[in-house]
Amino acid sequence: MNPLQDLKDIHTPAVIEIWPPAYGWWILAILVVIGICLLTIWLVKMQKVTLTKRQALKSLQQIDSSDLNCVSQLNQLLKRVAMTYFPNQKVQEMHSEKWTEFLIKTLPNNKTKDFSGSFELMQQRLYQPNTSENIEFPSYYKSVETWIKHALPPSKKMFIKLEQNNA
Repeated sequence: MNPLQDLKDIHTPAVIEIWPPAYGWWILAILVVIGICLLTIWLVKMQKVTLTKRQALKSLQQIDSSDLNCVSQLNQLLKRVAMTYFPNQKVQEMHSEKWTEFLIKTLPNNKTKDFSGSFELMQQRLYQPNTSENIEFPSYYKSVETWIKHALPPSKKMFIKLEQNNA
């Protein structure tokens, strides 16, 4: 008698199907969708927050140094942007020293040194008669650009610091 005669034929196991996936894949897919939604919401909010900053930088590029009112235009641009980002600070009422102090307070500490001297000269220039010479315009332009790039959008710490100073 042959001992191999009683063996059955080899059966292959059933094919493992792709659908329905295991619970772990469902959880991973849900987490990925939630992550993508949260990232999209955050990006849209950041676009809205930085919109004024981007527009201000474009407006800054359009200010011409040959214009007699270029220094005034720089100051007006700063006022408009500051009023947008700091609505509770009564920016429209600030001028001269108070305006300079406000702008310096809102800048990071490592940028205040370069900014303060040039901006004070710019403030003095506002109240002088317009002349055809704008020798200092590149310095003023750089100060305004520095403030827009580094002070905006303000952090929550900045708002707390400003509230404490005004209290």
